[in-house]
Amino acid sequence: MAIELVKKRTNPLFIEFKISNLDEELEVLLLWEDDLYKSCIFSQTINLKNNFVYYSEINKDLSFFKNGIRFKIIDSNFNILFEYTFKKFIFEPNTKILYISQYTNSGYGYAARNYIYQLITNGFDVDWKIYNSGHNFVPTTTEEKLVSNRIVNKVNEIYDYIIIHHIPDVWDEIIKELGVNLKFKKIFGLTTWETTYLNEKWVELINNSNVQEIIVHSKFNVDIFTQSGVSKPIHHWYIDIFPKLNAEELENNKIYHKCFLYQNKKYINDSKTIEEIFKSKTVYYNISQYNERKNLDQLIRVFCKKFNSTDNVCLFIKTFFKEHTTAQIEYLKYRFHTLINSHENAPKIIFCFEDLNDKEIQFIHNKSDVYFTLNRGEGFGLCTYTAKKFGNKVICGKFGSEKEFIDDNDTLLDYCLCPTFNMYHYHDWYENQEWACYDDDYVLSKLKYYYKK
Repeated sequence: MAIELVKKRTNPLFIEFKISNLDEELEVLLLWEDDLYKSCIFSQTINLKNNFVYYSEINKDLSFFKNGIRFKIIDSNFNILFEYTFKKFIFEPNTKILYISQYTNSGYGYAARNYIYQLITNGFDVDWKIYNSGHNFVPTTTEEKLVSNRIVNKVNEIYDYIIIHHIPDVWDEIIKELGVNLKFKKIFGLTTWETTYLNEKWVELINNSNVQEIIVHSKFNVDIFTQSGVSKPIHHWYIDIFPKLNAEELENNKIYHKCFLYQNKKYINDSKTIEEIFKSKTVYYNISQYNERKNLDQLIRVFCKKFNSTDNVCLFIKTFFKEHTTAQIEYLKYRFHTLINSHENAPKIIFCFEDLNDKEIQFIHNKSDVYFTLNRGEGFGLCTYTAKKFGNKVICGKFGSEKEFIDDNDTLLDYCLCPTFNMYHYHDWYENQEWACYDDDYVLSKLKYYYKK
């Protein structure tokens, strides 16, 4: 069965959808719920028939509600067949927005494209101005192309809102470059952080900047920014993921040939063997940059302590150091060889060191089973969130924002706070702060075998 969104509106709340490929009549629950608290706003039961168009509505505007509203179609076995979230924005409806951000494959870049997509699909007129692009991003999906079509070289003089999605160090520099003739109602600065406190320099930059209000990715960030002394109004705006690819598109974006199986002290590029491992074993996986905050060393160590080559499991890691250069890939291979080689009879571990597009990342989430992370703190946790969207179980810490969207099917890990360390070679923003640390034995007691999803 396929469910296609036909039409939706927010004034009043209304959604229309079409059913196809349905073999027999199906009774379902149509549920409208508060997106934050999951409380029921309205529900009804109907019988779905093939090739029919159905609608559901609430006789209230989205503005009536405090949070976003999520619509779901649920079958008699309590499976969610379809869902759509009507997001509650801090901007007035149908206004014109100038969005300024990076154009990269980084977390900042993905979040920016997703936010712009959210704005476009909710009726906002968006111009996208690229700042400090780094390496160019190449759109591969319909949604990414829709967003990329909003890129402008020259901005208009009049906007309702300006959103600067970047680190606070450059907010005023960007505003200065825009020029004095620009007319607008309000400037928002959008950024994120991952530890117990903001760097004092950031607090000073934010409070003294020409940005009027702040947007962050999570309630965790609202608390951290407030406790650190940020005096400007703070809003949280969740990242989402782009619509998932269909089964055919996912299969057309296999990444097995871009992976290495670590075996007998060597990295083996054997796509057939790697594909068979993905099919036959429970795949625990992690998608992270290699740094102390992401904490891949401890993750590999405890996985090798818990499992061995006879267990029906595999660990898959998609990572990079700072850039996707041959020298840095060889360094990572050396580093992981040192970690794994100290364990006798280690379990199957597969690595991908290449820069992947969104379709290929979706393929990883679709083919894997358990997202396992020991990160020391996340401002949002995009990969954890995406894993949940693909129906995967999650093992992660209780510190940071990830606990905001984890449920009872997942494993949350206790932690202790310890001073940040070993991040100076990236930047100096981590001084005089704390983040999560995990005890090996405790993680081992919580790490267990799951069947494939």
